[in-house]
Amino acid sequence: MKRIITLLLLALTTSFYSQKTIATRTEVNLTELEKKDILDSLNKKLIEFYIRPNAVQNIKTKLSENYKKGKYNKSSDPKEFASMLTTDIVDISKDLHFNVIYDPQWINDQLKSKDDLLRKKIKAQELTEAKKKNFGFQQTRILEGNVGYLEFTYFHDPVEASEVATTALQFLSNTDALIIDLRKNNGGAMEMGQFISSYLFYNKDLPLYKYYYYESGRKKIDREMWLLPSVPGKRLDEIDIYILTSGVTFSAAEWMSYSLQNLKRVTIVGEQTAGGAHPIDRKIITNGFSVNIPFGEVTDPITKTDFEGRGVTPDVLCKSEDAVNVAHLLALQKLSSKNKDSLHPIDWIIPVVKNRQKPAIIDSEILKSYQGKYGKSELVYENSNLYYKWNNTVSFLLTPLEQNLFLINGIDEFRIKIILEKNSISGIKRIYQDGHERMYLKE
Repeated sequence: MKRIITLLLLALTTSFYSQKTIATRTEVNLTELEKKDILDSLNKKLIEFYIRPNAVQNIKTKLSENYKKGKYNKSSDPKEFASMLTTDIVDISKDLHFNVIYDPQWINDQLKSKDDLLRKKIKAQELTEAKKKNFGFQQTRILEGNVGYLEFTYFHDPVEASEVATTALQFLSNTDALIIDLRKNNGGAMEMGQFISSYLFYNKDLPLYKYYYYESGRKKIDREMWLLPSVPGKRLDEIDIYILTSGVTFSAAEWMSYSLQNLKRVTIVGEQTAGGAHPIDRKIITNGFSVNIPFGEVTDPITKTDFEGRGVTPDVLCKSEDAVNVAHLLALQKLSSKNKDSLHPIDWIIPVVKNRQKPAIIDSEILKSYQGKYGKSELVYENSNLYYKWNNTVSFLLTPLEQNLFLINGIDEFRIKIILEKNSISGIKRIYQDGHERMYLKE
């Protein structure tokens, strides 16, 4: 099961040790013979492990042509050579998971991995770094209308991160809808996707992913990943779920989105995702180099296919930066349709969220026309803004929600609405959150 872990394309493939090593290593210059050895070793790993054996010959041929044409003569720097190989393999294969890495220390640690003491030390260091990132969980908060919001930036293995994930989900367990933000999530362990997905169902026996991968000698291993029968704490199976995506949403983050979309459990909002569906494994090549090779293939039990090279298509397409407001508004509108008899109607919040998407702009001449006294109230136009004064003692800035509806900065209990009759302003209304109104005629 752990072999199905997929990693962040560049950042997550480099461990704490490799970062430290690259920063402190002595200068190394590759010879042309070493470059040829690296290419030969890389080709052998592709033949043995790459999930698309029919594509291996094309990759080998193109890399060989690049070498013979002298493309790789431009640099003897190992890191630059690794980057050039990565770019070329991705361009040839169109498989975004490929990544060639120069990291002698990582290889040295792997070769010594049978040393229990060293392995424990490495694991402890990696765990320390993961804890500093809170295992990827960045934000949990409750938006207006009791809509939950959860942001996490990568999928850590739930063996270590399940308690943090559970705490986040339990904080949001009393919300009426939930937004899961994967716009900055580049993947990780699919087991975390399985763990979180299991909170969104109750008493369902469903497969999430079917996959296979190749071990050494091209031995094929078939696996399935199902919803977990039990999870800690309260489930969120009765509320609507919205997943936010962007063009950098990748790998395991795409798989969770894709699977839940096909199960009709979520509404995806945002941009088309990156399109990296294949699980990877990191293999040692030679001369301090290693490579992340897509060594398996995952398929959705419903569509019988994946999103490799295409990405996951949102149900609601919008710019990534607008996705929170778009999903929040969708959630509120759906909740409003379900809760017409609510004591504090959600319709009170909807204009605020709409205004965040597209702020209301009112011509200054119209704002000036709203000036005047309305009983103990007064509207005053100053410095391109409209202000609400009460009893000639206190003044509040008005923020337009619509052409004739205003928020009062500092007051949440009511709003101000301009009343027009026969194209003339007859008064203003205080519109309260509980639905009642109070009219003030214009003097």
